[in-house]
Amino acid sequence: MSSSYSMEGFDLQLSDGVIELRAQGERKAGSERAPASAFTIIAKQLRSRLVLYDIRDADYDLTAMEWEERTRFVARLFKGYRVAYVIRSEQHAEANLACEAHARNGDQARAFTSKSPARDWLTG
Repeated sequence: MSSSYSMEGFDLQLSDGVIELRAQGERKAGSERAPASAFTIIAKQLRSRLVLYDIRDADYDLTAMEWEERTRFVARLFKGYRVAYVIRSEQHAEANLACEAHARNGDQARAFTSKSPARDWLTG
């Protein structure tokens, strides 16, 4: 089993015990479904509960309701994981919604603007 996977708009790799995900390009409602399926299959074999989700290269075209649906979907997908979002500064509002959705599920999530502090928080 490879510890990396790539598809259009989505990359996954295991790096020092952290599952690193990267979304890029235009992301619309429903575009999370195929990466979620891939993550579910691959993550079972990676034996890590730490996710660094880098969305800095992603451009989301979602309504407020679609954002809410997406955050709930992603929070359910990552149930039982500790998640660090790596974001651009203008993505703070959306990242806060995501972190709140994780908290409602009893999980920890935080947003960062660079990978190094995100990794430190995950592994510390």
